[in-house]
Amino acid sequence: MTLVFHGVCNHGLPRRTDYREGAKNAKLREDQLDIPSRNFAFFAPSRLILLVGLMLAGTLWISAAPASELPAQMYQHELGNQYDPAALSKLAAVHQLIEKFFDPDSARQRKQIVTQIDASGLPPSIIGKIARLRKSWTALAPGVYYVNKKVGPIDVRYFLGIPRQYDVSHSWPLVVKLPAANAFLTQPPPDAQTVTGIYAQWMTDELTAHPDAIVLMPLLNLDELYGPGPIGMNLVMQPILDAADQANVDPARVYLIGHSMAAHAVWNLAIHYPTYFAAINPMAGSAHDSWQRVRLGNLQNVLCIVWHDASDDVVDVDESRSIVRYLRNLQYDVDYTETRGVGHRPSPQIVEDEYKKLRIRTRDLYPPRVFIQSNNLDTPYNRADWVQIYQPMTPGHQAKVNFSHGAGGMYLYENGFRVIAEISDPHTIKLATHNVRLVRLYLNEQLADLDHPLKVIVNGITHYDAVVPQSTEEMLKDQLFLGRGWRYYTAVIDLDLSESPATAPSTQPHAPIEYVTPEGEHKIWVPKGN
Repeated sequence: MTLVFHGVCNHGLPRRTDYREGAKNAKLREDQLDIPSRNFAFFAPSRLILLVGLMLAGTLWISAAPASELPAQMYQHELGNQYDPAALSKLAAVHQLIEKFFDPDSARQRKQIVTQIDASGLPPSIIGKIARLRKSWTALAPGVYYVNKKVGPIDVRYFLGIPRQYDVSHSWPLVVKLPAANAFLTQPPPDAQTVTGIYAQWMTDELTAHPDAIVLMPLLNLDELYGPGPIGMNLVMQPILDAADQANVDPARVYLIGHSMAAHAVWNLAIHYPTYFAAINPMAGSAHDSWQRVRLGNLQNVLCIVWHDASDDVVDVDESRSIVRYLRNLQYDVDYTETRGVGHRPSPQIVEDEYKKLRIRTRDLYPPRVFIQSNNLDTPYNRADWVQIYQPMTPGHQAKVNFSHGAGGMYLYENGFRVIAEISDPHTIKLATHNVRLVRLYLNEQLADLDHPLKVIVNGITHYDAVVPQSTEEMLKDQLFLGRGWRYYTAVIDLDLSESPATAPSTQPHAPIEYVTPEGEHKIWVPKGN
């Protein structure tokens, strides 16, 4: 198989005329780079190739075969006080069925497998928690691996760094670093061996400096970069999901780092996939196009560690200032460091300081408040934690955004749509919506009391008031969508807000709703009937 590195390398945002919209004073010299096409022969498809081993007690060891059974301590760690040693054999039997459910070769038998799982009598909450555990996890040798595989139609290629003290029996932080393209923009272009050496050195340096985390670097495709198009974003997200199949990744401690063109990607990935990251660290980046600004509120549960230098002559410091100001206006937690006289590239000390702040954060996997706003109908981009928007009330006209590189572009709509959700107590969920017709709420026992009636109030009107049925099938199907083990939700509520509510609406006037337009403008919507 050949790996293609070719095309132009710039910021991965819309064409220059679009990118400068709203930032006419930005100085983006990297955007003017024009690199000829080139192809690199690379590794053939393989699950894992150990490129660089870290010596452990004088011995370089290779990964063992997957265990036939998971050790009891892994079940105990996942279940906590729900763990019953007497039920170990039942847990193991159900876990075997879960493994079969996620096996692509068993896709046609999934409904039958769910029936078998339900017959075990285990509560859905226990099934959801142990679903994260994989028999594919092995005692990986410390070192740098290259992964080259196909997941469905997607080529997944990335470098995975396993730290010296890696222990498969407990979960580890995952640090995702997006390298910039500079190292590959040489004349003559680097060959495959040189590219391998560059990544291996980066990874080894990172594992040496921070030996307490797994490290991932996606292989940069100079056609797609890391987005902003769907293909480029998938070149980052699919490796993250796949890494959780290779190693015991803690979903509450996943971090995303990038500088310059990679910082643009950090912002863009986080606003499209906010569920996956505990914290992000964009250094000297931007996300100022209107179709990106409409999504900035989605970062409510992601800590943003931002750095920029006031004298940056490549990306104007106002790019970061405006984002930070926007997020702080929403009362989000943002850590912003602005230096002077450093320039576009942060010093090693700045990079280390930012890294330490990033790693302090552990994400709340089931936050009580969720914000999701979009003007894109693609389902994966309209999910934040336990809220999924499926359809707006009136999307308006469709427009296609074309990017200066990358295939496909992105379809956006004239009218944005939004849900602000809050679990105010174990029996009440309140939604403030704008232009939303179909929305689904994913729940579990950590979010709400599922043994008693749950009330859902939308814009002051009760739309649901009943006990929510739990479903192992819905929980596992959602993990097929969201990624195995990233969350578990044992109950769902589907709301069609175009229909009459389940109970009579309140006679009180509807409160005006403040919202953010797709252009980033704050407005007040006064519902009809006031």
